[in-house]
Amino acid sequence: MRAAVYHSNRDVRVVEIPRPVPGPGEILVRVRASGICGSDLMEWYRRPRAPLVLGHEVAGEVAQTGPGVRDLRRGDRVVTTHHVPCGRCRLCLTGRETCCPRLSVNHFDPGGFAEFVRVGEEAVRRGTFRLPPRTTFAEGSFVEPLACVLRAQRLAGLAPRDAVAMLGGGVSGLLHLLAAGAASRWS
Repeated sequence: MRAAVYHSNRDVRVVEIPRPVPGPGEILVRVRASGICGSDLMEWYRRPRAPLVLGHEVAGEVAQTGPGVRDLRRGDRVVTTHHVPCGRCRLCLTGRETCCPRLSVNHFDPGGFAEFVRVGEEAVRRGTFRLPPRTTFAEGSFVEPLACVLRAQRLAGLAPRDAVAMLGGGVSGLLHLLAAGAASRWS
């Protein structure tokens, strides 16, 4: 399969790599859309781990299921994320899921900028969701960043008609602005 392999911000190569095979509880997703996270652009953060395939806001179709996968079938349209907290540790149980040690060990094989990604068992169970029929794959790739925005606004106590300031017009900033505006219209 083809994949865009990151070596540095100025060196990304499209190469052929082996297609991963799903193991027990895992799925293989044919990638139809993948976002690029702000952390993917921070060369100081990524370069020490290069070469690697970036992209973790993935939407696509289930291409294959591993043994034991019961709730998903080949052809299902899904969105999936590799940032999946355990939901059982003290941090998760006290609302601090972003500090969960499991959050940083769930990864796609190889990454969203490949034709296929293998999704680990925990991410299949807790971080993979069917896309509604009318939702495009491109829209599906925004599920994870939008969830981060909505969680941040909830934790900040943002209420309808509150004034907000946007510092930075990247994807997250724009999603914050749109979500705050939508909340005001719904109230």
